[in-house]
Amino acid sequence: MSENKNIQPKKVYLDSRFYYCLVIALFVFIALFYALTNKNYFFNDNTSKKFDSKWFMDDGTEVNFDVPVHEESYTIHKNIQTENLINKSLCFYSKNVYFSIFVDGMCIYDFHPTPIRLFGKSYGIFPHAVNIPNLYQNSEITIKIDNLYEETPGYIKSITLGNGNYFILNEMQKNAPEFILCTIVFVLGAVSFVIGIAGKYFGDRRYEIISMGTLAMVAAIWIASESSFFALLVSAPIAIHFIDYTTLALLPLPTVLFSSFVTDNKESKSAMFVGVLSALNLLTQILLNSFQIRDYHQLLIISHIILAITVIIVVYLFIKSIVLKKISKGVVIVLTLTFLVPLFIGAEELIRYRISPRNYKGTIAYQYILFLFIFLCSIYEFISIAEMSRKGQYAEIMEKIAYTDGLTGINNREAYNKFLDSKLNNGDVYTLVMLDMNNLKDVNDQYGHATGDEYIKSLAKFIREAFEGNGDCYRMGGDEFLVISNISNVDIKFLECLDSLYSKIEEYNKDKNAEIPLSVAVGYSGFAVGVQSLKEALREADSKMYERKKKMKENDTVKGEKNEKTV
Repeated sequence: MSENKNIQPKKVYLDSRFYYCLVIALFVFIALFYALTNKNYFFNDNTSKKFDSKWFMDDGTEVNFDVPVHEESYTIHKNIQTENLINKSLCFYSKNVYFSIFVDGMCIYDFHPTPIRLFGKSYGIFPHAVNIPNLYQNSEITIKIDNLYEETPGYIKSITLGNGNYFILNEMQKNAPEFILCTIVFVLGAVSFVIGIAGKYFGDRRYEIISMGTLAMVAAIWIASESSFFALLVSAPIAIHFIDYTTLALLPLPTVLFSSFVTDNKESKSAMFVGVLSALNLLTQILLNSFQIRDYHQLLIISHIILAITVIIVVYLFIKSIVLKKISKGVVIVLTLTFLVPLFIGAEELIRYRISPRNYKGTIAYQYILFLFIFLCSIYEFISIAEMSRKGQYAEIMEKIAYTDGLTGINNREAYNKFLDSKLNNGDVYTLVMLDMNNLKDVNDQYGHATGDEYIKSLAKFIREAFEGNGDCYRMGGDEFLVISNISNVDIKFLECLDSLYSKIEEYNKDKNAEIPLSVAVGYSGFAVGVQSLKEALREADSKMYERKKKMKENDTVKGEKNEKTV
C-alpha cells in the first residue's frame, strides 16, 4: 500500500478513459445536432397556402396586414367564393390583440384571456391554429379584433390555410434548438451560482462566480421567454411574457456586477447605482400594472433606457481598466470579443426595436453570440474554480500540518496560540483541562522511547475520543495536554467526559497488563470570557493538575512501601 501512495496520478489527457468519455460525449452532441437539423416529420403538409388577400374592413377597403390599425376595435372579413375549405385550419400569428373568429355568424374561436392582474395583458407574438368547419362557396369568415394598445397597435398577420397540427409542430421545432440552448445555459448558471455560494477557498472571487451564474440564468430565461416554444409548451403566453418583462428589468444588475469583477473594478459604485435603478424600475412596473395605471408594454421604454445606461457603464469600466492597466492585453482582447461584441450587438437590437417595434424581428445570431459568451465564461469560471480548489486544498493541508502535532495527530501548541489570538465572545463559558502523563520517564528508561511514544499516542487518542464534540484537544509539549471544553465544569456532561477518559485508560491498562500502567493527572478550571483572563484560568487548572499529580505520586510511594514491607 505504501508503494501506491508514491505513484503520481496520470494527467487526464494521458488517460485513455478520458478519451472514451470524450468520444461518447461528442457522439451524443453530434447525434442530437444532426437529429434537430434533419427533421423527419410524421406527415408532410404540401397543401398549405397563403390566405391573407381579399380581406376587407367594414368600410369596404381592403386590409393591408402590414399597416397598423389604430382603432380600439375593428372587424375584418373575407368571403369564400370559389374554394372549398374542408379539413383546414386558419393558421396565423397575433401580437397584442384580443379577437374572436366567426364563420357565417357563428363564433368558432375566442381569444380573450383573463390573466391575473399581476401579469398584465400583453402576450407578445403567439401562433394560432384554428380548426374551421367545412366551408363551401358564399361563406364568410369574420374576425373581430380588439387592440390592447392604441398607441402601439398589435396585429394579425401571416395568415395561411393548412394543417393546424403541422403549423404548431413546425413552430415548436423552429424554436426548439434555442430553447435547448437556454436550458443548457440556465443549468450552467445555476451550477455556477451554487458553487459560488457553497465553494471553499474562493474569497472575493466567489462574487464574480455568483454574478456570472446569475447573469447566465437571467439571460437564459429572458431569451427563452422571447420564443414561442416556451409559451406553447406551458400554454400560458401572458404569464411567459410577464417573465420576459421582469427578466429584462433585472438583466442590467448582474451584467454590471460581472463586468465590475472581470475588469477588476470591484470597488465601483456603478453596480449599486444600476441595482437601485433596476429595483425601482421593476417595483414601479409591478405597482403601476397592478393598479392598472400603465401596462408593462407601455413601460418597456424605462427598461430600455436602463439597459442603455448599463451599456455605457460597462464600456466605461472596460476603458478604465485598460487606462489603469488593471488587466493584461490578452485579457482585453478576449473580453472584447466575448463580452463587448454581444453587448454592442444587443445595443443595436435595442435601437432597431425602438425605431420600428411593429416590424422588429430579433436577430438569431445575436442570441447565439450571447450563448457563446456565457458558455465561454462558464468554462473559464469552472477552470478557475478547479484551480482555486486545488490551491485552497493545498493551503488547507499546509495549515493542517502547521497546526497538527506530528506524533499524536491532535492540535499542537501553534494551534493553541492561534486560539489565543481568536476573538472570544463575552459571556461564553469554557472549561480548561490540563493533563500530564505520569511515569513517562520510567517508561522511557525501562522500555525505550518508542514505547513512551506509544503511551503518549494512546493517551492523546483517549483524550480526543472522550471530549469529542465537547472540546478541542492540544498537545502542549512532551507529555502535557490541554483540553478547551465548550461546556461548564459543573455540567454533568463534562463529568461524563472525564469518566469516559478514565474508563478508556483503565481498559487500556487491563489489556496491556504493563508493569508501569498508563496514568494521567488532571486539573481543570472554569473560564467565562470577560470575567477573568484566560491565563489566570490556565494557571489555576495547571496548579490543580500539579497538586493532583503530587498526591498521585505520594499514593504510589505509600503503595510501594507497603509492598516492600509485605515482601
